[in-house]
Amino acid sequence: MKTVRDFYFFILVLATLVATGCSIYHPQSVDIPLINHEGDSRLDVSASLSATVFPDVLTVGATYSYGINDWLAAQAHVNYGGENVYGQLAPGAYLPLGEHGLLEGYAGMGFGGVWMSKPAPEFNFDTASQYQYLCKGSFLLPFVQANIGVHDVGSVHFDAAVGLKAGAYLPAMDYLRYLDGELLEGQGYRYSTANLLFEPQLMLRLGGERTRWNLRVSYAWLSDMMQGGGNHFIYDLFTVSTGLTFAF
Repeated sequence: MKTVRDFYFFILVLATLVATGCSIYHPQSVDIPLINHEGDSRLDVSASLSATVFPDVLTVGATYSYGINDWLAAQAHVNYGGENVYGQLAPGAYLPLGEHGLLEGYAGMGFGGVWMSKPAPEFNFDTASQYQYLCKGSFLLPFVQANIGVHDVGSVHFDAAVGLKAGAYLPAMDYLRYLDGELLEGQGYRYSTANLLFEPQLMLRLGGERTRWNLRVSYAWLSDMMQGGGNHFIYDLFTVSTGLTFAF
């Protein structure tokens, strides 16, 4: 019984953080392309849902990957969710492992922004703000990522891969609380602590030779966020996405 009580208490704490905090990062659903030859060109379009306890971030995104020669690749990604945006660029390298196996790695830079708010119970356009709170800022994300998987297996052209991104989350975020349009004294918070980031991802893909359905599940771990951010700055732990991948 104690284990059950502890579990419910943990869920309650997480739910409270989600209700009162500002989510300033979610695992990014970037395509694992499995580039395997010169001229290999992939466009991935997808929709993603992120959550800690309850889903709270919906984004749409696109990734373009290209095999420049027989070992060099490049990738660009962007996603947008109404109150957040993220993009990254990364050169990479790939190494075929037999007929279907593949190892690839990328090193790049990401940039994101967040602007979240909770409306006041009654808007007053004569005041300086119509918010209960306002959360806004940006972050940089230098990273490396390694992917390993199989591609074009069977008549359904089945692809599967796991990827691990490691990097540094470098935020510059502000959280402001208001009452009747006035900023509450002592209720402005700044978060700029650098975090280590680990972000594993699982990818499944199948379909035709040129068009395939994809499913990705991502998880993020940030070293300081829950401790340094308190209940003002939080992040989403999981992202699930699905979409289509086109080969050219």
